[in-house]
Amino acid sequence: MSYLVIDANVAVKSILSATDSLSAFWEKVDQENITPCAPRLWLSETASAIRSLAFQKAISADEAEEVLRTIHGLRIEIINEDEELSLRALELAGKLGQSKAYDAFYLALAEKLVAEFWTADERLFNRCRKDLKLSWVHWIGEL
Repeated sequence: MSYLVIDANVAVKSILSATDSLSAFWEKVDQENITPCAPRLWLSETASAIRSLAFQKAISADEAEEVLRTIHGLRIEIINEDEELSLRALELAGKLGQSKAYDAFYLALAEKLVAEFWTADERLFNRCRKDLKLSWVHWIGEL
């Protein structure tokens, strides 16, 4: 089975702002029969991002619920974090100079699965490519 790790912002943006890049991404996933996956924290991060939008009144509470249900419909395989993944995320966050390890969990999972990691966060992409020289990290804007 071929995996691809996506972060929460790819899922949220896929539902809220369908772009040509995001459409191309999901076509690639379908055509290449790739299983998108994420660490368990993806569930919290997607719900938090949607709640933030509702709090800011960018979407209604009803829309927030529908968006979250649609995100769960993307069929992302959720993989539990463990001690090994946590330790590697801690190390990667340090190398990236991050105060929190959330982004690094996605990187650690991709590394563990020997899979590509896709993000909609251009700044994270640039730091991973420049500072860590991670060729398997991709920005959705590349497509």
